[in-house]
Amino acid sequence: MLFNSLVFIFLFLPVVVAGYWALAATGRHRPRLIWLAAASLFFYGYWAPRYILLLVFSMTVNYLLAAAIQRLPEGAGRRRNLLIGGIVFNLALLFYFKYFNFFIDNLNAVTGAGITIARIVLPLAISFFTFQKIALLFDVYRKKVRLGPVTEYVTFVLFFPQLIAGPIVHYSELAPQLADRPRLSAASRNILIGLIIFAIGLFKKTVLADTAALYASPIFDAARDGSAPGFVAAWTAAFSYTLQIYFDFSGYSDMAIGLARMFGVLLPLNFHSPLRSGNMAELWRRWHMTLSRFVQSYIFQPLSMPLARYASQRFTAPYAFLAVSTLAPTFLSMVIIGVWHGAGWNFVIFGAMHGIYVATYNAWDFYWKKKRKKNPQRPWSKAAAHIVTILCFVAATVPFRAVDVHVTGRFFGAMLGLNDGSIPWSALVPLGAAGAVASLTIGWLIVALLPNTQHFMTRIEPALEWAKWRKVAPAVIPAEWKPTIGWAIVSGVFLFVGVAFIMRGTTEFIYFNF
Repeated sequence: MLFNSLVFIFLFLPVVVAGYWALAATGRHRPRLIWLAAASLFFYGYWAPRYILLLVFSMTVNYLLAAAIQRLPEGAGRRRNLLIGGIVFNLALLFYFKYFNFFIDNLNAVTGAGITIARIVLPLAISFFTFQKIALLFDVYRKKVRLGPVTEYVTFVLFFPQLIAGPIVHYSELAPQLADRPRLSAASRNILIGLIIFAIGLFKKTVLADTAALYASPIFDAARDGSAPGFVAAWTAAFSYTLQIYFDFSGYSDMAIGLARMFGVLLPLNFHSPLRSGNMAELWRRWHMTLSRFVQSYIFQPLSMPLARYASQRFTAPYAFLAVSTLAPTFLSMVIIGVWHGAGWNFVIFGAMHGIYVATYNAWDFYWKKKRKKNPQRPWSKAAAHIVTILCFVAATVPFRAVDVHVTGRFFGAMLGLNDGSIPWSALVPLGAAGAVASLTIGWLIVALLPNTQHFMTRIEPALEWAKWRKVAPAVIPAEWKPTIGWAIVSGVFLFVGVAFIMRGTTEFIYFNF
């Protein structure tokens, strides 16, 4: 079921919210959580009921593993073995459903083996709930959390606002909120605030992201079918797709936070104006923030710590130590992020490009760190760094959007001016070149100047740890929601227009594919 569908907005959501608060009013804890878990399971199964069994199987195995790890004393060898076994189990499921076809295709290409298997359909949200469960196993093993009752664990896993495309929530963030008795006096306030945040996210998705797609998709689709884009067409499509994925994921993240708020739950931030960043490392801290922190905590640090010890014993030169202890694990972590997004060499290219970007910035930052103390960065250099960051990110969206490396190659050739350009791109997009210019101008002005949803809703603590992010990436043109008639009308307009634009066609969120 899609957040941006009429059946979700006008049927599923009202019934689930009303039932939740009605059960909360009885003061009974377990029925409230069972209702929420059952509704979430229906939400997941609405797309493909056969994968409910996979989700329940994975959830059950991980609970049993986490409970066993929790019972064993610290230092017991079986604890470590159970952790390793749990990680292998989760990654094996992910590999089979997401990467096995890709593996067989490449094995056939290299060896000529001719192995044939049926195409495996990717279960919805498997990448997200796999990482969520691995994080839980690690946190239980490290004694950062203790499992509560089964109903709280099940609701934590299935909680539908974050089930399909994140944020990747830690047990310590969500379970205590689910365990707390909801305050009935705050029900109407939470529902109203959640609805406003949801409406803003819906507007971003249906109005902004889906409009940008009208200028990106025809050019990418023509390139997929064998045509070669020209210089202007390729950059138009790349900049338009950047806007599409920006507003698509920003809109989804808002909708997830808004939906959770309707149940009195705060989710962590997952998207915080990343395209206002001055470098690629900062951009990734604010784009898919919960994925970045997962990779930082469970991939980068376990890689960098032993490499740092190794480098300290082998190298005395500071740049050699930096390369081994920081740049190498950074590059590998970004490649893993790329492959996490999809099974294809274009996703390897996407991850490698970002790995090169972030590692290059880290090396540059290391080199200039001492010099900046004597010569502070000037405004023009900050502007130049921002422009370079944007151009690098836009270029990396090409392999992310392209269906394979061949289309990626056509686009990169065009962006370097190497193609003649057989795609009549201005005839493929709405209102031709003028429409593309208008769409890009409006979209990028919104990104650059206006407040994001969290800053707009800053008065009501829109997400977990908001104080940490409140002063990051402030808007050039600030605006704050207030409980007034005027802002109520504005909020209603967001919701009405967002729903109205569903009528031109419902499209899946980009991150639902992962």
